[in-house]
Amino acid sequence: MLYKTLEVEDLISSKDIDREIVNLMENNGAHLKLIYLKKHQEIEPHMSHADVCLFVANGEVELVFNDESNCTCQACGCELPDENDEEGKKYKIKKGQLFLFEKNVMHTLKALKDSYLLVVKI
Repeated sequence: MLYKTLEVEDLISSKDIDREIVNLMENNGAHLKLIYLKKHQEIEPHMSHADVCLFVANGEVELVFNDESNCTCQACGCELPDENDEEGKKYKIKKGQLFLFEKNVMHTLKALKDSYLLVVKI
C-alpha cells in the first residue's frame, strides 16, 4: 500500500519539456495519471476505454469531443455520434474544476495555459 505525500510539481522531470505523463497508480484497469502540458500543447485525438474524471490542479485546458476532422488514426473504429451527442463541443476546464465523461468517445485536449491535470480512469 502506498502512503506518501507528493508535491505535484516535483513529479515532473523538467519544466523545459512540452508535456509529460506520469503514471501514479494502476489497478485492475483503473489508472491515476498526472499530466503536465505547456501552453498550446495538445494530446492528439484518442478514445478512452474507461470512464474518465479529469481534474485541473493548475492551469486551464480545452477538451473537444468527437472532432472527426482531427482524427489521425487509420480505421480506428470510432463511431460517429448521433445528433444528440456531444459532437464537436468544446469545454474549457479551469484550475480547481472536475470534468467527467464516459468511455469510448473520441476527444482531444489542448492546454490554454501551462497545466497540471490529474486523470482518473475507471
